[in-house]
Amino acid sequence: MSAAAAAPSDWVDAYCDGACSGNPGPGGWAYRIEWPEAVEEGSGGESPTTNNRMELMAAREAMAGFLRRRQPGQGLRLHTDSRNVIGWLSEHWKRKANTDLYPEIDQLTAVLGPALSWRHVRGHQDNVGNNRVDELAVAACQRVKSDHEIDRSE
Repeated sequence: MSAAAAAPSDWVDAYCDGACSGNPGPGGWAYRIEWPEAVEEGSGGESPTTNNRMELMAAREAMAGFLRRRQPGQGLRLHTDSRNVIGWLSEHWKRKANTDLYPEIDQLTAVLGPALSWRHVRGHQDNVGNNRVDELAVAACQRVKSDHEIDRSE
């Protein structure tokens, strides 16, 4: 087994979430990576979009962020409250929408291989990491919504 395919000895926890105001409507995504030495967070959004698209983009950005800083022996334990994301990305569920996102996401999951572990968490519960990415995704959604409303009024 190559070093790249070896099971990780240290797991880094990350969280990802998407939000949408209307479905479709303005949306936001966010991730949080809890590195041993620091926490990294990122968010963004677009309009019009759907909640599922934002959930997928959040997962993509979390994986990409992890790979930018990953150290040898580290694996990514990615927590999401979206059963759909886990199903589409690790359980071979049929993919009917957002097909433009899958080539890059599939490449990221392939690079990570056994160094990627999915964890489902219940949304809006007592999970600090998941609550934080929910807050960030909603804030990103609100920024997109405000920008969109300003654009329409001009």
